Amino acid sequence: MTRIVLENVSHRYAQAQADTLTGVNMEVPAGQAHALLGSSGSGKTTLLNVLSGLEAPSGGRVLFDGRDVSRIPPRSRNVSQVFQFPVLYESLTVVENLEFPLKVRRVPGPERRRRAVAIAERLSVADLLGAKPAALSLFEKQLVAIGRALVRPEISVVLLDEPLTAVEPATKWQLRRVLKSVQAELGATMIYVTHDQTEALTFAESISVLHEGGILQTGSAETLFNRPSHEHVAHFIGSPGMNLLRGEITDGAYRIAGQAVAPASGLAAGPCTVGFRPEWAVAVRRAGNPQAHGLPARVTALRLLGTRHGQPVGVVTAQLGGAQISLRQVLDVEPGEEVLVQIQGERVIGFRDGWRLSTGAGPSGRGASYPSA
Repeated sequence: MTRIVLENVSHRYAQAQADTLTGVNMEVPAGQAHALLGSSGSGKTTLLNVLSGLEAPSGGRVLFDGRDVSRIPPRSRNVSQVFQFPVLYESLTVVENLEFPLKVRRVPGPERRRRAVAIAERLSVADLLGAKPAALSLFEKQLVAIGRALVRPEISVVLLDEPLTAVEPATKWQLRRVLKSVQAELGATMIYVTHDQTEALTFAESISVLHEGGILQTGSAETLFNRPSHEHVAHFIGSPGMNLLRGEITDGAYRIAGQAVAPASGLAAGPCTVGFRPEWAVAVRRAGNPQAHGLPARVTALRLLGTRHGQPVGVVTAQLGGAQISLRQVLDVEPGEEVLVQIQGERVIGFRDGWRLSTGAGPSGRGASYPSA
């Protein structure tokens, strides 16, 4: 188990005009399952390569248990890596593939076999030890690749680069469950890189969201969902993501189209973005409901997700002013219907210049701090 700390890490590839990573600060406690979550081009793979030693940072430091490993080669870091597509030696059996990292380190044969069999049993592939990779499914191959990454007893960190990308959707949940179970059992420090929020949120204890080469926020799944620090995190996390509407703060309230929707006492007046999750609002019928209040909108589409207490539930898409919003609720409205959107005001989050107003400057010193009014 290894504690990992990144201090103001940056990286620029040769001939590149700009940094791929900029001012990355991150801490992963020893034995934690951590995820790096971001869209394509956010810097995930580059950061993984800096951690593994395949790339040296242009600036800043990478610390393993307080030791600066920024310029130390991969072999000396005791890091294992699992890639998107399992890489196995086709001429070797499963047990020989599992033993290989120990063999090159001259571990005695009996100890190699003991370790290989133990890992195979944890991953439920012990019955495949005599098989060649050609006889395995893609799911089984990835399990063996993960086992090979875990077989060395002195391993410091296991890095997983989108390991479920090539796996069939029907078996992804199974591989994720096995991986999480083994990580918890072994107490290994694992960093899981993915663009899929479901994978990150269900595997990791803590998640760092990358965007344009920087970490916008690190936290638990609950924190990222309920208290996003940046508009990108707000919209990226959730399905659908957070609704983000143009608004303003005046007279101590968040307002959309001039209508107060939530308290904003203590925050400076001015334009802002008003954010609320689809789960934090509901569209109600206007017709025949003269006492109803809320923001006027028009339903444009419905998506059924299931039933609750015998009623259909799903996602309502509506047009509110010039913006499209999503609402998770009972499907008791119809496309084309004029509705009123009622927002849970106590859950509204305000943003300015991208950053959440209640927290001011974001990680890495970006953003601005907004004083009280």
